[in-house]
Amino acid sequence: MGWHEALLPYRASDDPQGFLGAALLAQDQQLFRLAATWPLVKKVLPPPPVSGGRIDLDQVWEQTRIDFEDWADLAQLPPLAVVLGFRTLKGARVVFPDGSLSHQAESVIKRGAATAFMAATGISGKDLR
Repeated sequence: MGWHEALLPYRASDDPQGFLGAALLAQDQQLFRLAATWPLVKKVLPPPPVSGGRIDLDQVWEQTRIDFEDWADLAQLPPLAVVLGFRTLKGARVVFPDGSLSHQAESVIKRGAATAFMAATGISGKDLR
């Protein structure tokens, strides 16, 4: 079992915490940028779990090494903003150690990207019908 499969129950959870985390992304541009770039950040994870083993997410986070300087460059934010934003995103279960995002957060990011693209290109919702 790889990390993607092992963390799926966390990513797909309909826990209200995930919805709250997604709401934070919709309201805070820095958190949005951090979440959008999270999959690209350099990270080192512990070995994946044995198939069927229970995952302790806090323990996985403790064993995961994140390149915060890389993340700051990707998100074009100051390093302190990245570290503080990470605490928020991790606590709200928006980001996961394998570089994935909660399903709710992915939806917010895709919608935000589509809206920004449409605004930049002058496309309206009527044009897509």
